[in-house]
Amino acid sequence: MAEKPSILIAFGGNALNVKSHENVHQKEEFIVARRSMENVVDLFEEGYRKIIITHGNGPQVGRIYLQQELTKDEFPRQVTLDVCVADSQGRIGYILQNVFDNICLQRGIRKKCSAVITQVVVDPHDSAFQNPSKPIGVFYRESDAKKLMSERGWVMKEDSGRGWRRVVPSPKPIEIIEKSKFLELLKLDFIAIGAGGGGIPVIRKESGELRGVEAVIDKDRTSALLAGAVNIETLVILTEPKFVYLNFNKPDQTPLKRVKAAELEQYYKQGHFPDGSMGPKVEASLSFLRAGGKKAIIAHLFDLSSALRGETGTHILPD
Repeated sequence: MAEKPSILIAFGGNALNVKSHENVHQKEEFIVARRSMENVVDLFEEGYRKIIITHGNGPQVGRIYLQQELTKDEFPRQVTLDVCVADSQGRIGYILQNVFDNICLQRGIRKKCSAVITQVVVDPHDSAFQNPSKPIGVFYRESDAKKLMSERGWVMKEDSGRGWRRVVPSPKPIEIIEKSKFLELLKLDFIAIGAGGGGIPVIRKESGELRGVEAVIDKDRTSALLAGAVNIETLVILTEPKFVYLNFNKPDQTPLKRVKAAELEQYYKQGHFPDGSMGPKVEASLSFLRAGGKKAIIAHLFDLSSALRGETGTHILPD
């Protein structure tokens, strides 16, 4: 049997919260996480050995941040957004790690995973700090959103026809601080979980010291950066649509099943992929291939195995 390629699997925030617009009990997060991790364990049984998992945190970090807002009158000490990202990394990393290890135990598989609290360097002068664009948290009706913008000074935008959400700065990732830890875990035959929610955003001072900043990095951009940094061959981005579509949600929408990077880039420049939804996934895939990656796949959250077999999803190849 030919050796399977190394893969990085980027789960959307809905890996724990399929109905991201509704309240989900913690027990249900474990249930949904189990379905996602069952698919990853299946890959191990199919011969994949080098696997990194990243994940989004949009619903979770938004709720953590909202809790700070709702309790600021009673509890003056507020947690900054970078620490909220760290909180969500620990929470989601624990759930995914716990569920994965339990599945392996039940199947009699000797395989472990380990979550890495991951810091990611951003540019303090990134224009994203003046133009918030990353949706986080729960969905609101337009009337409620406008009221919150007026009362609390939030920046809110409509999110792909699903409702209004709060948006925060989303600077581009520059460097993965814990890169060596991922390499070491792969060498030790662990599955590594990390870069949750795009990583904890930090800036590097002139002294070399790292300081957290208020932002949420796009997890797909960070996933592409991490995959390139540790020489991953295949990037798999899992999301809600089954394919990347031209004219998405229009009568003439067309799925892209197999496409070269240059062609996809032309569609991107034509405006087919909005910044708030598919845009960063396409951009991350192109960035990964330009850095030497062999293949990028964008597919539905629960189509992992079939997407890797080439049966579904959008497969993006170098030129």
